[in-house]
Amino acid sequence: MDWSLNPVFGGYWIIGLIGLGLLAVLILVQESGKVNRWQWLALWLIRLSICVVLLLLLLRPGVTFTKQSSPPGTVAILFDESASMGLPSGDGKLSRWGQQTGLLNQIWGDREKLGKENSWAAFAYSERLRQVATAKGIEQSALSLPAEPSGSVTDIAGPLSELMGASLDSPLSAVIWFGDGSQTQSPAGGDPLQMARRLSQLDIPLYVVGIGPRADSENSRDLSVEGVPEQLDVFTKNPVNVLGSVRCRGVANQDVTIRLLMRREGTEPQELARTKVRPVRADEAIPFQLQVVAPEPGAYEMVVEAIPVEREIVAQNNESTVYLNVRAGGARVLYIEGEARFEMKFIRRALGESPDIDILSLPINKPPVQKWPVNLREQLSGDVFDCIVLGDVDYRAIEAEGASRLADMVRNGAGLITLGGYHTYGAGGWGESALREVLPVQIGGATRNSIDGRIQLQEQINGPVKVIPRGGSEILQIDAPERNEETWKSLKPLLGANRWAGIKNNPGTVLLAESQNGDPLIVAGVAGNGKVLSLAVDSTFVWARQGKLAEHKAFWRKLIYWCMRRKAVDEGMEMRMTQRRLFLSQPSELIIDWIAGSQELEMPQNIALHLWKETESGVVDLGESPLIKRDTGSLRSNFAGAKEPGRYEWRARAIALNGKELESRLPFIVVDRSLESLQPIPDWQLMEQMARLNADAGGELLSPDQMSDVMAQLQSRRKQSTETVVENRKLGEGLIDSWTACLVFGLLMIAQWSLRKRWNLP
Repeated sequence: MDWSLNPVFGGYWIIGLIGLGLLAVLILVQESGKVNRWQWLALWLIRLSICVVLLLLLLRPGVTFTKQSSPPGTVAILFDESASMGLPSGDGKLSRWGQQTGLLNQIWGDREKLGKENSWAAFAYSERLRQVATAKGIEQSALSLPAEPSGSVTDIAGPLSELMGASLDSPLSAVIWFGDGSQTQSPAGGDPLQMARRLSQLDIPLYVVGIGPRADSENSRDLSVEGVPEQLDVFTKNPVNVLGSVRCRGVANQDVTIRLLMRREGTEPQELARTKVRPVRADEAIPFQLQVVAPEPGAYEMVVEAIPVEREIVAQNNESTVYLNVRAGGARVLYIEGEARFEMKFIRRALGESPDIDILSLPINKPPVQKWPVNLREQLSGDVFDCIVLGDVDYRAIEAEGASRLADMVRNGAGLITLGGYHTYGAGGWGESALREVLPVQIGGATRNSIDGRIQLQEQINGPVKVIPRGGSEILQIDAPERNEETWKSLKPLLGANRWAGIKNNPGTVLLAESQNGDPLIVAGVAGNGKVLSLAVDSTFVWARQGKLAEHKAFWRKLIYWCMRRKAVDEGMEMRMTQRRLFLSQPSELIIDWIAGSQELEMPQNIALHLWKETESGVVDLGESPLIKRDTGSLRSNFAGAKEPGRYEWRARAIALNGKELESRLPFIVVDRSLESLQPIPDWQLMEQMARLNADAGGELLSPDQMSDVMAQLQSRRKQSTETVVENRKLGEGLIDSWTACLVFGLLMIAQWSLRKRWNLP
């Protein structure tokens, strides 16, 4: 504190003259009346006080104060209360929750070191932010923590965003964040890195305290089976490849064994296949493949398991269930097509929706995209396919060898369906191939279309072309017999067709449909042990786009089943779920598809669906579930979710229209597995990135044994933010002191006047 004088007129000599004048007045001026000694002294003292007040007002004495102050702020503590905190911390037998609560109590007890003006706020977070306690630095406030972590998922960015918008006692000055960096909530509430960057822009340090072992620690060993499909659909006796990857942490340069187990009710799991992988890095995901041969038709439960390694943190994520749906011998179709077109898309969709038809598409692009001729030796050998669909493909794409193999397959019993197009039949050069011998139509060859040149239309029928069935063949029965004719009339005309030279006069050759002008459009025939259907059209997608999806699907199913290799396909039911691995209370939908079979039987009306659960005492029927009709060939049932974990099974029973008893089963599993336990290793990389993006504000990544550094950092930052404030006060500058001086001066004058009046002085 410093004193100073600030004369009104800028110089002390003027004030000195005024002071001398006032002194002269005090000495020379005498009372003219009769006063005693004490009265004279009282009046003289009042006049002296008046002179002193006047001199003070003229000299304007001042005082300068210097003080230091720190701005008020709130230190926010965020701690993780999700289930992953119950996992081992890597520090002996202490859990992450135990380690975290110990650190929280330590820093909460040391908060007075930051000063009485600083505020503290503690928050718990999992999927949301929850305030636990607030206190000033010197206030006695206990930190009440839950006994156990209870959050089901973890969100990092969401709680940080909520904190930045929270109402606090004073502005946010620092954030101390505890956690393991595992983001399990989906979708996340934001980007944690973006939140760290925003805090840095606001000059708010983020101290990231990582909880849990590091990936390169011996205490952070973990195997996790990932990417395994929930279910696979195959035909019996076919090879099945189960693909996936195993995430290996902390097991570098060690063999990891992965095996595939088949689980059957009432028996021990049977090992089907095994393989080994060897990671070379501390944290590495390695793909694997396990191959088995599909067993007899049915629904099977298989488990892919990575055998636990020594000192592994958690084994819950070491296995993954995959359900294998094995179908009986359905139709296996090979679809050979040229350039992609609408017809191919809609045929694949119509046949692909049928659970009893397995279709493989083989597009052949024209040169230079794909070199011609294409080698089809593997596809066109043996009896792998029951039916081949040949689309708008030029003969030169497969040439003599491919055409010869195709013809031999038909003679040996495979079915063949040929479509129309600009590069089919004669226009595509097939009149020169061995295939012309098995077709039921005569191929013209006068006009040959080039694959890159101008298209010749002499062998094309311009649209619209109406398809009119002839002879009432069952092959073209796409609706009930009494409605079939009207259904065909309701279908829109097609865009065009090929013009054949004629129909062969061979045994078994039948005209099935023609145009409104009498042009043949669909012809059926026989070649050796195989059946052939030749279609002059290639735009049946028009019917699907018209909204006649059921009729379009029925049309192609009829064609496939008529010419396929197998004599018949049994009717039945097939159930499916979008997910077969469910968590507790997770809803799902069950679909029952009706397989009409070769006889095209209608779906029965008496299908009963029951849910069964496997218990220690056996399988228990949980009751019937209602079914809702989706369309003419499928039903659905809404499953609200299971309250208890375990293995469940859907069972559907019905009696077909031909009196045959039918049953279908679909097992699934409900697991009580927290998402937190599936990521047992802390994400130190994310935490390092958060601290790095906040480094400009003082952010830092700290391990639990560096907690004392946090308080030191906060104290250092508070000292750096201390401000020195200098205050100057002069008499007469402030409103209060000015009025006070005037009031004193006035009171002294009144006192003098009162005394003189009382004592009868002039």
